[in-house]
Amino acid sequence: MDQRMKKIRLLGTGISICLLTMFVSSVNAQKYKSVFKNLTWEQVAEQAQKEGKIVLVDAMRKARTPEDQKKQDAAERKLFSTPEIMDFCNQHVIAIHIDMGSEAGQAFAPKLMMNMYPTYGFFMPNGDILGVVSPYLLAQKPEKFVEVGNKALKDAEVKRNNNRSIQFEEISLKDAMAKAKKENRLIFIDAYTDYCQPCMLMVKNVFSLNDVADFYNQNFINLKMHFGKEKELAEKYGTSGYPAFLFINGDGKLVYMESGYTEGDEFIAYGKTALEKAKGIEFIEGDWNRALEQAQQENKLIFMDCYTSWCGPCKQLAKTVFTDPDAANFYNERFVNLKMDMEKGEGINLKDRFDVKAYPTLLFINGQGEVVHCLVGAPGLKELIEQAQIAFDGKGLAYADAEYQKGNREPEFIQTYLTYLGNASLSKKAEEVSLDYFATLDKNNLKEKKYWDIFVLYINDVNSDLFQYVYEHRDEFYSIYGERDVKRKIQNVWGGGANQFVRKEGDQMVLDKKGFKRYVKRMEKAKVDGWEDIVSGAEMMNAEKIGDWKTYIALGTERIKQDKVSDLLLYNWGLRVNKQCKDKTLRLLAAQWFDEAAAKAAKNEAEGKSNMMSYRTYFEKLAKDLKADAQ
Repeated sequence: MDQRMKKIRLLGTGISICLLTMFVSSVNAQKYKSVFKNLTWEQVAEQAQKEGKIVLVDAMRKARTPEDQKKQDAAERKLFSTPEIMDFCNQHVIAIHIDMGSEAGQAFAPKLMMNMYPTYGFFMPNGDILGVVSPYLLAQKPEKFVEVGNKALKDAEVKRNNNRSIQFEEISLKDAMAKAKKENRLIFIDAYTDYCQPCMLMVKNVFSLNDVADFYNQNFINLKMHFGKEKELAEKYGTSGYPAFLFINGDGKLVYMESGYTEGDEFIAYGKTALEKAKGIEFIEGDWNRALEQAQQENKLIFMDCYTSWCGPCKQLAKTVFTDPDAANFYNERFVNLKMDMEKGEGINLKDRFDVKAYPTLLFINGQGEVVHCLVGAPGLKELIEQAQIAFDGKGLAYADAEYQKGNREPEFIQTYLTYLGNASLSKKAEEVSLDYFATLDKNNLKEKKYWDIFVLYINDVNSDLFQYVYEHRDEFYSIYGERDVKRKIQNVWGGGANQFVRKEGDQMVLDKKGFKRYVKRMEKAKVDGWEDIVSGAEMMNAEKIGDWKTYIALGTERIKQDKVSDLLLYNWGLRVNKQCKDKTLRLLAAQWFDEAAAKAAKNEAEGKSNMMSYRTYFEKLAKDLKADAQ
């Protein structure tokens, strides 16, 4: 009896569950009401605008058979009867079906921006696409609908609150580059193609954001360029995917590039990165210990720019070469870069430590604080990178020094070693190496240009046997290398010899007058061409070294009267007087040089006789400065 009762109870329970399931299904079926309205796109857009909602479009193809229609209806009912999706749609969207095979569908298709259908798309009332999700994905993950929908709502809110856009200029790239140079700005190029959906989305969703628009309009010259048509530019800048975002400078050099659809914050970050890269080589300013520590940690060399505040070539190097993207990319990747004013702070001690005597001096230093390579002067971009590569490869000056000490005298090596010494402005060392090298050769080798070039570059000792040989056989060398060039070299060596008679004694610079007179007689006896001019120039230099500005100005005045002074030489005289001479009377006498020179230059300009390079404005400024400090 008990067993029979149990079976009856179980049967009753099963029947109850079945009945309950059928009841719930019936209730759900009764609850479901399609979220889709029978409206056109124009109608739904208008209604959504009024109600502050977004539009949901079921972009589909009309079912081919009644059976297919039943399947579509069932899938739609299943998805949109989900409570979360129903609530979302009722609150935030107005939904419609659009048959993409119809005339209305063909008109609507461009708004999908090349998305495949069937698909569910979220749109602004103005037609801007906010997001899409595939029904095939939703069959597996229905929760993606609300996820994509919520993002669409956020994007819609952003769009409602933004009313500005990037202002793209309708000018040529050439004109944009000229403008970039003039305004010291970068050019931003939106490189797009007609077939690129992400390109269109960037315009609609990103370029129209207020913060994006404000940042790009403030910082860049903005251009839109169809790189599907600009084949040469696409090849030049290596663009393969679109959209591509190019940041170039006024010289047309690529500073930075990114590609692909990008959200607003990241897109602004692209611009900030470009601005940072446009600054060029990233330098640590005046902190030797920090640079040394970083070099040790990263196992890199230090590149140290040794400069002064008054050095013109230093400023030019910093402005035109260090800012080049190629230089920046090379140096930022391989070196710890340090800028050091050698007349301030740590620079004063480092100047003595590394024996820096001229500016700019560019040093490559290892983690132990040892110079491995050196370059004095302001190189161009190509040389700057070439010398850095030499240092990076461990084949710089320090390596060459070691090889020379080991006895390497191979002609090719000697050529390289001398080049390094010359670049480092180690003229005495270069001359010693050259003379030692020539001592192993027959002097007739000087008739070969590669050896003559070494002589011209590095031999400056008037008392060396090698120079005296050249001087004695000068007619022969005239015939080989040209009289003008050979004479210039000979006069420079004789002139250099005339400038070697001022020596430091204690705290004073003293002129060896007797020694100088003997040298003058030697030149006269040797019948050196232009020896009088050599003597005059040496006398002025000697006067400058010992601080005898009265003699300096008197000699300068005499040479000016003889009309033997170029504008460049005169200007250099003035710079020296202005910087070093403190005597007010003497400064006024020097100011007369430049008043007269400026007046002469102005007259030549008026008569159309001036050279391409006029010093008139420089002369006027020097005269003004000399007079001002003499008041």
